[in-house]
Amino acid sequence: MNILSTPIIFLLISIPLFLIGKKKQPFAKHFLLVFIVYVLLDMILTALPIEFPAFDFIKGDMNWSGKIYSYALALAFFLLYKGLPLSEYGLTLKQNEGSLKFAIRTTLVFVLLMLAYCVFLGRYTADMENILFQLSMPSVVEEIVFRGVYLGILGRLFTDSMRIGKINFGMGVWISSLLFGLWHGLNISNEFVISMSWLPFVYTGLIGFVLALVAKRTGSLVFPIIIHILVNIIPQVMGYVF
Repeated sequence: MNILSTPIIFLLISIPLFLIGKKKQPFAKHFLLVFIVYVLLDMILTALPIEFPAFDFIKGDMNWSGKIYSYALALAFFLLYKGLPLSEYGLTLKQNEGSLKFAIRTTLVFVLLMLAYCVFLGRYTADMENILFQLSMPSVVEEIVFRGVYLGILGRLFTDSMRIGKINFGMGVWISSLLFGLWHGLNISNEFVISMSWLPFVYTGLIGFVLALVAKRTGSLVFPIIIHILVNIIPQVMGYVF
């Protein structure tokens, strides 16, 4: 991964969505700048130990250090930036009224889908480090970033002009889902060779879209985190046990 060009290209790819999204008036340019800076910093910090081993202070097989840097950035952001209340980032245990049944049903659907995936398509060869990593790192901090910080800031830029069932949402859901898919599917080497793994891009992008809808419906990151943990951990545990 090219640590500098990758987040810039991700943001450039998302420009059409920014242009066509129905914006709040007056348009809050301040939040747009905060969003861009956060995307750049988070992606750079997460990739830092991969590109520069001196910054990898844990030295495990997984990118523990990069995810810890991402945690640290989020913590610093929440402590220092007072532009939004924490509840707008989904940092609350309270669920919106009438959303609990929807969240539980969605969680059960994901469990069934992941079990079917393991039975019919395969499972990952996992070890205990990988399982612990999936439980504590990407499943949590990626929700804080993509469905928390990104959705919270983008919610101040775009109106909730779209609707699926009882869920009202705006272009922020699409932008955060696109970035989530690109993060897992698009690779830019240090030689600037660009390659796209389409299956991970589509797969994670769709999951990111559903998790964003869950976050919007519930007003909390509790169920997105639970679902993300289950999606990551079920194939790992199945591969470890069987």
